[in-house]
Amino acid sequence: MRISGRTLRTLVAVAAGGAVTFLLLGSTGDLGEAVGRIIASVSTADPGYLGIALLLFIASQVARAWRWKLLSWEQPISMSKALPINAIHVGLGHLLPLRLADPALVGLFRYYGRLSLGRGTATVVLSKLLDMAAMGTLVSCAVAGGLSGKAALAAALVGVLSLAAVFFIAGILSVLRKPFLRITRGRFEKGYENLAQAVTVGSGRRGRFAASYILSLMAWSVKLFMFVFLLRAMGIDFQPVWKVLVAGAVTDATLAMPVHGLLGLGTLEAGWVAGFAVVGVTNDLAPGLGIVEAGFSMHLLWMFFAVLLMILGGLYLLLSGREAR
Repeated sequence: MRISGRTLRTLVAVAAGGAVTFLLLGSTGDLGEAVGRIIASVSTADPGYLGIALLLFIASQVARAWRWKLLSWEQPISMSKALPINAIHVGLGHLLPLRLADPALVGLFRYYGRLSLGRGTATVVLSKLLDMAAMGTLVSCAVAGGLSGKAALAAALVGVLSLAAVFFIAGILSVLRKPFLRITRGRFEKGYENLAQAVTVGSGRRGRFAASYILSLMAWSVKLFMFVFLLRAMGIDFQPVWKVLVAGAVTDATLAMPVHGLLGLGTLEAGWVAGFAVVGVTNDLAPGLGIVEAGFSMHLLWMFFAVLLMILGGLYLLLSGREAR
């Protein structure tokens, strides 16, 4: 039986995620004891801090849904549709490997939001670009606030460049068009044109485009502070906070890359460890709970939030029915 390339890549990603999970847990010493510490930290998590983290997560989804409404331009998606669609997308992003949630999001836009496949794809890609710019700005601000001297100046410069890139994106795409189509042999020409058109429309509506960027900043700001309160729910009041924000940003970035396996297990935790390593933290975050165990505990709580909202969003869409055409 012949296996398609996509199926093979999915199987490889799932296997790789499982292998990384095993290696990370094994690196803590006894595998069984590590699992026990993770279960204990999750089961004894402080409900108050968990509630704050959940509210921050919901706030990030509201901001992202509002941004979908703005980015759909001439066919704006109502918030009553954008919010559950976004919740389903985020939940699937945690469950499915290889960013398979993104094609599902385009389909949801088509079915419930009346966006064409090309326009839906362009909207998703444009949102990714805004996310990258917003994340670059926020992480740079966090680093600049926590450091001093040349390092702080370099971080601030990255933040300024990230901000500038948002408003020069139309010109950047125009310059990159020919090289991109040459490299891809024109296979993605239609998609690229849809993206360029969406960006051009956005540039022509600078008020809404700027608002979309501000919403991206808001969404990521509250999302990064969610990690702070997830740690506090586990009894970890890590200082300085800016290091948690940077580690959280690196962790979340792994979800945007087409490499993570089923449930994101292994890859998210690897991003968590790498994020703390970037800011010079390699020791235990709390007595008896290392970075790896804290990463798995954080992941399980975060995934619970995402799946809970996904279920609620799915039920709402099923009960409300398809958008009238």
